[in-house]
Amino acid sequence: MNDACAGGSRRKPELLAPGGSYEKCRIAFLYGADAVYAAGRDYSLRGYAKNLDLEEIAAAATLARSLGRKFYAAVNAFALETDLAGLPPYLRYLQDIRVDGLIVSDPGVILLARRWAPDIPVHLSTQANTMNSLSVRFWQEQGVSRVNLAREIHFEDLADIRRNTSAELEVFVHGAMCMSYSGRCLLSAFLNHRSANRGLCSQPCRWSYRLVEEKRPGRYFPIHEDARGTYIFNSKDLCLLEDVGKLAALGVDSLKIEGRMKGALYLAATVRSYRHAIDRWHASPEGYRVESGWREDLDRMSHRPYTKGLLFPDEEVDGETVDAATPYLQTHTLAALVRPSTEELLGGENRNGTPWNPAAGDLPKPPDGHPEATTEHWTTLEVRHRLSTGTALDFLNPDGSTSRHVLDAFEDLRGNPMTVAHPNSWVRLRLPFPTVPLQVVRMCS
Repeated sequence: MNDACAGGSRRKPELLAPGGSYEKCRIAFLYGADAVYAAGRDYSLRGYAKNLDLEEIAAAATLARSLGRKFYAAVNAFALETDLAGLPPYLRYLQDIRVDGLIVSDPGVILLARRWAPDIPVHLSTQANTMNSLSVRFWQEQGVSRVNLAREIHFEDLADIRRNTSAELEVFVHGAMCMSYSGRCLLSAFLNHRSANRGLCSQPCRWSYRLVEEKRPGRYFPIHEDARGTYIFNSKDLCLLEDVGKLAALGVDSLKIEGRMKGALYLAATVRSYRHAIDRWHASPEGYRVESGWREDLDRMSHRPYTKGLLFPDEEVDGETVDAATPYLQTHTLAALVRPSTEELLGGENRNGTPWNPAAGDLPKPPDGHPEATTEHWTTLEVRHRLSTGTALDFLNPDGSTSRHVLDAFEDLRGNPMTVAHPNSWVRLRLPFPTVPLQVVRMCS
């Protein structure tokens, strides 16, 4: 049995973040993820994510090693007979580049992984619907070292599983939830011929539905009506930020964030909020409490109303995990990403005096402390939303703080003054604080 305080010291759970692209892997590491999970172009459950090509997977695994972090490759689609021939060379490749784990749900793929990538630990996906300690032991006998438990379990069941098994345990703590049993949904396959279990879900559970009686064609009866219709399958988003201490104290090995399809703002906000929550608990379990800024980060990105799901059902205020009224809440949006200057790209020292070191994964160490307000730092931004003078920007710092700047003057890369910048353009500006490449910038929607 794993002991959360083995050897007299508290064991800090791993923070596992999604990486839908190579850039998102880098952003996750910048904001404090201990590990990132991502997929190649085939064999995963996020077919519509950009995902990583073979070279990017190798680069992500190398980056993780250089930072002392981990990279897990998702191979968690349910394999068809036609997939079996292509899996062995792909698994061999993942072993050759030394990824730190394989996330798998299909028993056949587990057999192939044990044969063609025997040195890589196998992590069982939540798609396997593991609900009890005997099931965990069964999977251990098949060579699985870590199990991502089903989202349908309660905290008491999780505690029992922890006491009765030695396997590493992983649970989701944040992100979208499928209304079907651990994601084993057939709606998309039947309605759109896109299988959710093959990574091609079109999310029909998020659509607005009304009831039609067979003998009254054309008459649509609302099940619960408002101006938007009704979302009878529309699950809220999972948020267990307040319960990080409970899960860590129990001895859960990895806390996982959902969202390989989500954007950079979501990734930065969730990773840094949970990073600081985990660190705060580890430093002082007795005095652990959630800071308001952590929750504000989670509220200031696109999300559905939050729920604790089924893990803590008795603590739900309204007892509902389905939201019949509001599909998304969004008060802020991604404004820009900080990009390296020309000097940084050439391998020199940038105008901030921050060394740019591609060999370290293009992630210079964030500066400690805050400079004097009179100090000016040149910063290059890749614009993701229309910007104009007077726009207030929040720069999300990896240390958990946020730096506010109201745009007063900026220019294009040739030095021409600008008053408006459009998405996909690059601009330069002076700031009274330093920045680092890939830093996320948000603005009010």
